[in-house]
Amino acid sequence: MEGALIFTSCTKRKCDSVPIGEQKVEPNHYIGDPLLLQKLLATRHLILSKPEAKAGTSETYAFDLYVQTGRAYRQMHEQYYAPLKHALLHETIPARWFFLSGGYGIVAAFEPASYYQATFRNQKGVFCTGKLWQPSLTRICEHVVNRHNGWKVYVFGSQAYTEFLKHSRLPSETKIIESTASAGSTRLSPVIAAFASALLSHDLPAFDKEYPERFTKLP
Repeated sequence: MEGALIFTSCTKRKCDSVPIGEQKVEPNHYIGDPLLLQKLLATRHLILSKPEAKAGTSETYAFDLYVQTGRAYRQMHEQYYAPLKHALLHETIPARWFFLSGGYGIVAAFEPASYYQATFRNQKGVFCTGKLWQPSLTRICEHVVNRHNGWKVYVFGSQAYTEFLKHSRLPSETKIIESTASAGSTRLSPVIAAFASALLSHDLPAFDKEYPERFTKLP
């Protein structure tokens, strides 16, 4: 199967109130290299065990943790949340969604996740973890991409997050859409919603036509 491999940013606002269903993804489902898997889990534990991460205990899907209240996903949540979640969870569309996360590094959409506060970039009052994830997260992302050989890669996020993918060896069929400045999440919201619409309607070529370049920096 070939499809769309999607990487998007985590969010400052998080919601851990949506319960997990019977289906769930674990890190060993998408990381086949034991050393990379060990590094991912060890770094997660290092970060989330620190008091400054403010880690919670309630588990939800990573998809709900970020999409329910994250600004970058506001329009997608309003318009496509239920059908997109169902289609991704039950694999009725050829797509797999991952989030780049200051706390989890990389986390699959339907992997259990809990509330935390951590970010890759320097932000007042928030635990900055970018250096803790370098350089392992780039290698992990590259590994995930390589396991989906032939899939088209889509990356959405701020520079602090897209940086980990830009330093990976990505296939030629890759699109990176990067936001800038403090309004970055607001700029990304309609773009991610348009992508979700194209994904659900099995018309990614229409989205690709709208954003024809390999790399797009939003104003």
